[in-house]
Amino acid sequence: MTFIAALLLYLSAASAQENYKSSPLRTPGSRRVSPTESELIRSRADVIQKIKETRAGAAKLLALHEAERQRLSEEYDRRRELYYQGLIARNEVLKAEQALAEAMLKVNEDKRWLAETDMAITEYTMRDELLRLPGLAVGGYSETSTLLRFNGGALWSLGDAAKIEKFFVQTFGRALPISALGQTATHDRLGFDHRNAMDVALHPDSKEGQSLLSFLRQAGIPFIAFRNAVPGAATGAHIHIGKPSPQLTVHKPEVKAQ
Repeated sequence: MTFIAALLLYLSAASAQENYKSSPLRTPGSRRVSPTESELIRSRADVIQKIKETRAGAAKLLALHEAERQRLSEEYDRRRELYYQGLIARNEVLKAEQALAEAMLKVNEDKRWLAETDMAITEYTMRDELLRLPGLAVGGYSETSTLLRFNGGALWSLGDAAKIEKFFVQTFGRALPISALGQTATHDRLGFDHRNAMDVALHPDSKEGQSLLSFLRQAGIPFIAFRNAVPGAATGAHIHIGKPSPQLTVHKPEVKAQ
């Protein structure tokens, strides 16, 4: 099982457990029982600790794959030089090139897992703050030290993502770093309704992030931007485009036969 899959299974189970604890319990002849605040704090601390441990393992795997990618890159360069000297066949170069391409895919996949983990940390730890914030009127904007929200009145849908991508490419000359487009397995297991939203891996205080947020506000497109996460972990900062959906629904973790 991959590191990110293990993380998501743990988070879903932890969320279910917390939801169960926070609901009144009824047993024959017993009174209603509710958890203490200290129990909730301890439960969440346990979840965050497990996430950090999982992320540390994923980071170690990335380091190993990076080292292998570097080794294969050097081997590819060596074989290419030998081919130019007429000492080996072209097929030997192609084999090295294929191995390097596969190693690069592993590195990119590891980085994607880490990014997803960081964003999961961010949204999981900030969900209470989101739930405490008052609703915004249409066109309303609010900002705290950790969150920026805008309740745009535009009829946003994922079909409008293309115009945001076009703006970003024209402004910065590179593709918009979309990390999630619509509902993903991550959102399913965490209980986030992400069916009509997309996440962009930009810090809202960066030059690119500020430019994107300004464009979204001018276009009336709603968003919620996360600044911080858990001390000691990567920031997990990102911009959620679409209506904020902080309410969680609990899904029973799926257990697949190995």
